[in-house]
Amino acid sequence: MARPLLLQPARIGSLALPNRVVMTTVKLGYAGKDGQATDRHLAFYVRRAQGRAGLLTTEPMYVQPNGKEIPSQLGIYDDSFLPGLERLAGAVHQAGGRIMAHINHAGRAANPKLVSPENLVSASAVPCPANKAVPRPLEKKEIQDLVEAFAAAAERAKKAGFDALEIPFSHGYLVHQFLSPHTNKRDDEYGGNFENRFRFGREILQTVRDRVGPDFPLVVRMNAEDHFQGGMTLDDALRLARRLEEAGADALSVSSGTMCETPPFCLYPIGTPKAHLLPAAAEIRKNVSIPVITAGRIRSPQVAEEALREGQTDLVGLGRAFLADPDWVRKVEEGDEEAVLLCAACHQGCLFELRKARGTSCMFNPLTGREGEIRIEKTGAPKRVLVAGGGPGGMEAALVAAWRGRQVTLFEKENRLGGQIFLAAKVPTKEEFADFVKWQALMMERAGVDVRLGVEVTADLIEELDPQAVVLATGGRPRIPGLPGLEETRWTTAYDILAGKSRVSTRTAFVVGGGTVGLEAAEFLARQGVEVTAVKRKPELAASMDPLPAAVFLERLKKEGVQILTGYAITRFQTDKEGNTTVFARPWPEREGEPERAFPAETVVIALGLEPENRLAREIGGRPGVFVVGDAREPREILDAVWEGFEAGLKV
Repeated sequence: MARPLLLQPARIGSLALPNRVVMTTVKLGYAGKDGQATDRHLAFYVRRAQGRAGLLTTEPMYVQPNGKEIPSQLGIYDDSFLPGLERLAGAVHQAGGRIMAHINHAGRAANPKLVSPENLVSASAVPCPANKAVPRPLEKKEIQDLVEAFAAAAERAKKAGFDALEIPFSHGYLVHQFLSPHTNKRDDEYGGNFENRFRFGREILQTVRDRVGPDFPLVVRMNAEDHFQGGMTLDDALRLARRLEEAGADALSVSSGTMCETPPFCLYPIGTPKAHLLPAAAEIRKNVSIPVITAGRIRSPQVAEEALREGQTDLVGLGRAFLADPDWVRKVEEGDEEAVLLCAACHQGCLFELRKARGTSCMFNPLTGREGEIRIEKTGAPKRVLVAGGGPGGMEAALVAAWRGRQVTLFEKENRLGGQIFLAAKVPTKEEFADFVKWQALMMERAGVDVRLGVEVTADLIEELDPQAVVLATGGRPRIPGLPGLEETRWTTAYDILAGKSRVSTRTAFVVGGGTVGLEAAEFLARQGVEVTAVKRKPELAASMDPLPAAVFLERLKKEGVQILTGYAITRFQTDKEGNTTVFARPWPEREGEPERAFPAETVVIALGLEPENRLAREIGGRPGVFVVGDAREPREILDAVWEGFEAGLKV
């Protein structure tokens, strides 16, 4: 059998790589406010080096303080950063890896909470829709200062021991702001035609090359397309690629989108296309003789291998895939691709946690970002553990406990595993969540977990088996409102719709509750041709999701024609003799002079969240060694269930 192209060696300039997989830059947020590298950084990158990634790329390191995006970002604008960066590069090398420094200035995409208005700069005074800030145009002297800042940062990267350097001419950051006619309105030698707009970037590359020498690999990240009217197109990208090679770039890393206008095409949340940059990358590759790296939701080894075999790219870029599974490459080397834990692009554990100032992690891999804190090690005692519930929390608890050497039996009352994540996978665009259920089931099988389906755990069963520890992951049940007239209506729950336990055969449906599950059921029905109206009290929509995938989700709902009304509380249902139902709702909070509203409803869908299924917890409450996780403790998100299951698995 031929060795996969993924595992064949490659070169970027003078740098030899053992395989064709590059971990692209991912914002981590592990630094302090001073921007210094921390032990958390070292543990994170060392773990990916141990997983045999061909080349790691650091998170963006800002070359000037006014180019900073997040409070806890790595810096490289001063020699004081050198000791920490030397430790980082050295630790990766000791682990057998290679690491590339990514240096950047965010320009108008910088964080206005960190950068004063007078220091927020760009090519021109074009507002950034994402942060609502208006930058001021850079003066010529400041442009030269920035060229020097990039060159000095590059010099530090080389001195610190990094193996290569990457500079973004992409994503709507400062160099891209000069390149794009959308953001560059200058009338001096840095604006106007393409060559003038390219001048700033070209000067950076030339000055950097002068400082680091001819043999230090230099990679430029570039957009295949900006994905908005007036932005840069593939034709622009082809021209830029040729000029970048002429200017001395050793490789091109292809991405897309801008952080101001089109962040979904920079950060690729769930609902955005998978691996869709490959055709454009293939065109860029035809126009240059240097290697091309391509990223953009290339999540599986199969897709990556096919892209290489079809000549669409020379190397494959993976970002969040390495958050989910640091051993992505090692498993491919061992021919164990089914064991790869695939990223679902949910953003819940990575970008959402980063926004909360807790640093990047992963919903499916609670070890991400905690590599230096936790080791899952075998224990000497084969303790008997019973897990009640085969949802994501229960499976995670069973798996971690089994990895530690416990004798684990997992019971699930349904005839399938998955719990709420099984329902999530039924939602349009969230099919990838099913991969996590498959992965957990496979890992439990390999770890020796005894899985028994179709068995509901009772207090008597626990007494009979007498385990030394019990994990209750019994989930939640739909909250049904005690409102007048509900029982006389044709009604079901959002959960039963997604589970396939009920179908909506009417032309219209009325969703009571506009939380995430209610809106996901609304989309599910809308795609079946049902006209859907959803009503909720609070104004926030999809508040439990990271804002970026939430925005993509709400835009899809709009396109599907789902009508969402906020600020109303359902009060009662009324069904006439012909079976026609009317739903009544009052303004919430009550607004003087605004009357109760009436909505026709052929089918009512209840989506008011869950309440804990904790009867068993109450019945065995006095028993020692009992852990309650996930919705059984308090209905929340899949992330909470997985992470609590992980913690329980460490403790039992």
